Amino acid sequence: MALADGAAGRLRPAIGQTFPLERAADAHAAIGARRTLGKTLLIP
Repeated sequence: MALADGAAGRLRPAIGQTFPLERAADAHAAIGARRTLGKTLLIP
């Protein structure tokens, strides 16, 4: 059911923050320090 809902666009992940790819180390540090909520995305 969840896969079908995701494929249909009915599930939306909670995106808490985005980081440019160059700052991947900062993103990793924020996750490790539990300073994030939701998903953390790296963007090109």
